[in-house]
Amino acid sequence: MVGADLANVVNEGTLLAARRKSDVVEMKDIEEAIDRVLLGLEKKHRVMSKQEKERVAYHEAGHAIVALSVPNADPVHRVSIIPRAVGALGHTPQLPTEERFLMTQDELVDQITVMLGGSVAEEIAFREHRNSHVRW
Repeated sequence: MVGADLANVVNEGTLLAARRKSDVVEMKDIEEAIDRVLLGLEKKHRVMSKQEKERVAYHEAGHAIVALSVPNADPVHRVSIIPRAVGALGHTPQLPTEERFLMTQDELVDQITVMLGGSVAEEIAFREHRNSHVRW
């Protein structure tokens, strides 16, 4: 994040604490503020069916499981299936353990692998074969 993003997070966290009638900004306020700044507001009016929620849950779990299983992935911070304004039906944020200015080929391959983990989890869970040569 740049300075303006951080200022927005702090301001949004303060507003969230005030709405809770709290004098203290808690970590849950900051977490929600980060999601709002980066991903947009929660789409409360969007009601997902049980099947959609299940698919999104498998998808996000796939990202998380793959991130835990490859050596160069950043740690998973949390998993959410709350729809947001950017069109994301869920997200699995990872937090880097150190600041990086470049990535090795192995790190890039692991990052791509994590990104594909959601789709692969759906394929396995729902027995869908997007590529005819792939058999689960």
